Amino acid sequence: MGKNKLWIYFTCLSILLLIGIPSTYKVITQHNTRMLKYTTQKIIEAAKDCYYNNSCIGEEITLEEIYEKTGLVEMHNPVTKKIYNKKSYVSVKDNFQFIEINE
Repeated sequence: MGKNKLWIYFTCLSILLLIGIPSTYKVITQHNTRMLKYTTQKIIEAAKDCYYNNSCIGEEITLEEIYEKTGLVEMHNPVTKKIYNKKSYVSVKDNFQFIEINE
């Protein structure tokens, strides 16, 4: 009877791990994706405000320009915890797309 209980516990543990590990991985990656989307959306909204108020002129609005003219606090990548380079920019001609520059 002792071997049967051991096999039952091992089987239940295996099933839990087979379900739990991929589920946890999916939740974590989805969370990271949503955090990145939120921070880039905040930067893009600040760039749009700056552009439509005629404060920022040009096809590329750098983060440095956004920080100065909109009062947006310095943003960082929520996954890597690194502050975005001030040379990163929002491209107006690409329908306000955030381009991150790593240096």
